[in-house]
Amino acid sequence: MDQENNTDVIIIGAGLAGLTAAKVFKAAGKTIKILEASDAVGGRVRTDSVDGFLLDRGFQVLLTAYPETKRFLDYKALDLRPFSPGAIILNEKGRSEIVDPLREPSALLRTLMSPAGSLPDKVRMLGLKVKLAGKSLETIFNEDETTTLAYLRDAGFSERMIGQFFKPFMSGIFLENQLSTSSRMFEFVFKMFSEDDTAVPAKGMGMIPLQLAKDLSSAELILNEKVINLEGNIVKTSSGKTYQGTHIILATDQISLPVPFVQPVIKPYQSVTNMYFTASKPPFTKPIIALNAASSKVVNNMAVMSQVSEHYSSNGQALISLSLIGDHARTVAAELQSKVIQEMQFWYPEAVSWKHLKTYHVKYALPNDEQVRDVPENASLRLNEICFICGDHLLNGSIHAAMKSGRLAAEAVLDHLN
Repeated sequence: MDQENNTDVIIIGAGLAGLTAAKVFKAAGKTIKILEASDAVGGRVRTDSVDGFLLDRGFQVLLTAYPETKRFLDYKALDLRPFSPGAIILNEKGRSEIVDPLREPSALLRTLMSPAGSLPDKVRMLGLKVKLAGKSLETIFNEDETTTLAYLRDAGFSERMIGQFFKPFMSGIFLENQLSTSSRMFEFVFKMFSEDDTAVPAKGMGMIPLQLAKDLSSAELILNEKVINLEGNIVKTSSGKTYQGTHIILATDQISLPVPFVQPVIKPYQSVTNMYFTASKPPFTKPIIALNAASSKVVNNMAVMSQVSEHYSSNGQALISLSLIGDHARTVAAELQSKVIQEMQFWYPEAVSWKHLKTYHVKYALPNDEQVRDVPENASLRLNEICFICGDHLLNGSIHAAMKSGRLAAEAVLDHLN
């Protein structure tokens, strides 16, 4: 074994969790080596450049109220571009808009007139925002869990408000249509949405991992190096190379763990299909999310990314992002495109002229969030004497949780080293 491959900590995976752990180790003066199977950093947070457009691999946003992102990211350098605080509601009767009047007072009348919910529903919505503003994250994650659907019903929201707003809105975040996600997760996410901007970096979500990785040298970050086996503190890769570390951190998703930590039974997870279309004119000009509340649908939500940031399109064309909940990889591509366009034509007749650019089928998009936490269970970060683990699947499916798990795993290793 080459002595240059000896290091304090080997991190397997250069997603947000692994990159955050690396920052903690470097700040502590430890030597690190990240082994990443793909050709770039980011894991599930990647942005591709295709024909003059920036395409995030799956519709994703940054909730700027997240404590861990505020701790590790330079928001100014990311040049964040916010979405409008609200949504366009698409249903069988047409289109309407619902906006947070506390964040955009001029939209109060428009929101009150929206058929998405009754006046009492909208009063309850404001009450929920106030209630969650006074709750700490510790309190939220220590409360008893129920489903998001049961939580909303218990809070008194009408079935119309749940179906027209909460279900399509939260389904786009949770990537499941039944609102079976933990009520803790709902409170956490809704609190984060309410307290600060929902945004994307001007040049795509992939700028987040690139910023986390900017201080890594070529000796510290090794791409296209897939780990296949761990034997003690020896890491073996598919290229035939071996690396040795005093400690090892597994920072992959739960379906990509190497031997001997491969899970015989994979826990449930969520999939999503993200389709991109281009158009000569945007279907709407506001940087806002459109939610499909129709009873029978293919598309869950839509955003015109070129209206959020001009950098998403370099040629003046509109870039339209559509999210479909679940795994549609087995559907014939032309058939899926046809279904999507036919559906969107009801609200936007010009959709007939939209041009398909690219489709992403993200098999593992989020872990199952029916039970969530913000602090890992005792000993869950440590697999054995030298091997530790991190990832959002240990806490909850969010950028915040991915980065927090990376930080906590790194701190656990440092405690063991000291």
